[in-house]
Amino acid sequence: MKYYKWTQKGEGRKIGKIGDYCLYEKTITEEKCEENKPNITQTYGSFKFIYGPSAGGLLETIKFIITTNGEKILGIDAEVYKNREIVISGLTVDDALLRVERINAPFSASHTISFLLAVEDSLELEQDYPTQLKRIAEIELERIRNHLFVISRLTETTSLNVPTYHLLHLVEKVNRLIGKMCGHRYFFGVNAINGVNCDFGNLLRIIDITKEFKQIFDGLLESRIFIDRLQENGKIIDENSIGPAARAAGLTYDARKDFKALPYEDLGFRTVITQEADSFGRFLVRGMEIIESAKILVELHDEIKNSNNERGKNHKQGGGEGLARVESPSGDLAYYVKLNNGIIDSVSLLTPSQVNLNLFLKSVINTIFTDFQFNWESFGIWVSEIGVMLK
Repeated sequence: MKYYKWTQKGEGRKIGKIGDYCLYEKTITEEKCEENKPNITQTYGSFKFIYGPSAGGLLETIKFIITTNGEKILGIDAEVYKNREIVISGLTVDDALLRVERINAPFSASHTISFLLAVEDSLELEQDYPTQLKRIAEIELERIRNHLFVISRLTETTSLNVPTYHLLHLVEKVNRLIGKMCGHRYFFGVNAINGVNCDFGNLLRIIDITKEFKQIFDGLLESRIFIDRLQENGKIIDENSIGPAARAAGLTYDARKDFKALPYEDLGFRTVITQEADSFGRFLVRGMEIIESAKILVELHDEIKNSNNERGKNHKQGGGEGLARVESPSGDLAYYVKLNNGIIDSVSLLTPSQVNLNLFLKSVINTIFTDFQFNWESFGIWVSEIGVMLK
């Protein structure tokens, strides 16, 4: 593997659990990875309250087992119902892609690009520079779309209907822009080994979408009704955090900077951080990252406009093992792949939602139930990712 090595002790901070193993910044352990769950404190008069698996406010099916004394949350555990076993072993890379890109459609670009980087790592294949740039364009468009959606969920929870529907309108605009440039709103069928089938000639249209968002964002920053529900809610500073949750706590963790598979450093990329460490901080990071991602896309436009129809060498034979990660909208997303003569031998997956669910469960302790939904939405968790087992 080009990017990682096997070890018995982790080197750098812990990213998360991939398969049975712990993934760190530069290593993957040979020993199995155990996850620590938060302790549940029970006091006299406390009882268990079940929220879910299907309840108002929950976008996906999940059950929370909450220990409470009536208002304060003393302990919490989660049970995921959407468990899926997806068979990828024995497939060609092209056939496997059809399943990988559908694990979580809103994060399809992040999943497929991380998977392909791991495949290319196993083949010791260097990506063409235009392909690398186009992959960045996909991921940043996906980041803008997802951050807009997460913020719309926060405004909906606060019953701010006008910005909610305006934000969803912008999500639709991004979807239509992606569909026009790539032939599919969720990048299905777009990616291949060392290749991206998109025409990014209309990429600068993202400027108008971002300007429209900036007006909404500035308005929300002046709304005490909105801000009061987020500040000091779900505060957490954790060295093992990822994505916006980490950067909201002042931690500069970002795979775009830490992991060198994609040339973000050539585009003047800047990591956005705040010091709040709460739901408001996570909202701030997402809002500012929308603006930062738009700047990256403007820089990309001139770089890739003359190479939209180019495809790199598509070597599919050979074998080996590879591991790669990308900075998805919610944090590190990694694939570990073993390849044998162009056929998938085995594959493991680390999704950001796995890590963020654990962070959420820690952050919700000692908060009150009426603040639950705002904290939950601020992490941008997709339950559909958590119950996936690749075989």
